[in-house]
Amino acid sequence: MSPTSWPAVPMLFVEVEGVLRKTPDDLGRDWRGPFDIEVFGDAVERLRLWKGAGGRVVGFSQQPGVALGETDEQTAVRTLWTVRERAANLLDLVVHCPHHPDATMPDQARCWCRLPKPGMLIAAQHEVSLRQQEHYPLWMSLLVARSPAALQAAADLDLDHLDGDAWRRDGGAVAAD
Repeated sequence: MSPTSWPAVPMLFVEVEGVLRKTPDDLGRDWRGPFDIEVFGDAVERLRLWKGAGGRVVGFSQQPGVALGETDEQTAVRTLWTVRERAANLLDLVVHCPHHPDATMPDQARCWCRLPKPGMLIAAQHEVSLRQQEHYPLWMSLLVARSPAALQAAADLDLDHLDGDAWRRDGGAVAAD
C-alpha cells in the first residue's frame, strides 16, 4: 500500500493545557508538579467518542520552561506522558515545543514549532501518518484549543477549530471563518 492509497481518517489535534489538563486557574491552586495532574472527565469522554468513530488524536503542548531553564526536557516529557495516561491512553501521539523567544541559547530561541507557527502540528500529523499508514485530509480534521496562538495556527492552516471549553462542554460547533 502506498501513501496515495492509504485510507482517509479523521484527525483531532487537542491542546493539552486547559483542554485536557486542568490549569492552576481550573484547580484553584498552584500546580505542584507532573504528578499533580488532573484531566477533565468531559474531555476524556470527547476523546473516546472521536476514537470510537475511527479517528486519531494528537495532543500538543507548549513547554517554554525547558528553553527558559525552569524545567528540564525529561520533566516536560514525563508530564505529557502523565496527561496521556490520565486521559485513558486515548492520544495516539503527544508532541511539544520546548522553545521560547527569550531563551539565551539561539537553538532554543528560534524554531518552526512554536505556535502560531504550524510546524509542530504538521510534524505530528506526518508522524502518525507514517506509523498508521493513513492520511488525514484537512476537511476531516479538527483542532481544539483555548490559547489564541493555537487557534491562530489552525486558522492559518485552514483547519476547522473549536474553543476547548465549548468542545468539552457540549461538542461545540465548528468555527466558520
